[in-house]
Amino acid sequence: MFIEVREITAGQDGSLIDLFNAAFPGFSDGLSGDRAASVAFLSDPASFLFGAYVGDIPAGLAWGVQIRYPSGRLVTYLHELDVREEFRRRGIATSLVQHAMTHARSRGSTRFWLSTGGHNEIAQSLYDSLGGVRK
Repeated sequence: MFIEVREITAGQDGSLIDLFNAAFPGFSDGLSGDRAASVAFLSDPASFLFGAYVGDIPAGLAWGVQIRYPSGRLVTYLHELDVREEFRRRGIATSLVQHAMTHARSRGSTRFWLSTGGHNEIAQSLYDSLGGVRK
């Protein structure tokens, strides 16, 4: 199975909507036909979105933001990581997080932050395997 991870950037709001609909069915229903929010998200230099594809099928996504602390330090927060159930346990989430981390470093972030609930042992295992430190 070949997995391709693509960064979704300004002008690709259709891809954003397709990814979110694949991961969260009905997502576009909340847009009320107005794509302005998707366009604004992709145009915001602090935001990022990566999509994972198996062929042309959207299989997962990761999105987050880069934050500047008052000290000047740049930190990237991965807000959402999701892989469609039928594509889980195939390395897609790992690939998405690795792409997001590389992206964060390339933009000057010195820390990469994400969180998950204590009940989500699969996510915790993924983050541990990538060198994460629990707080």
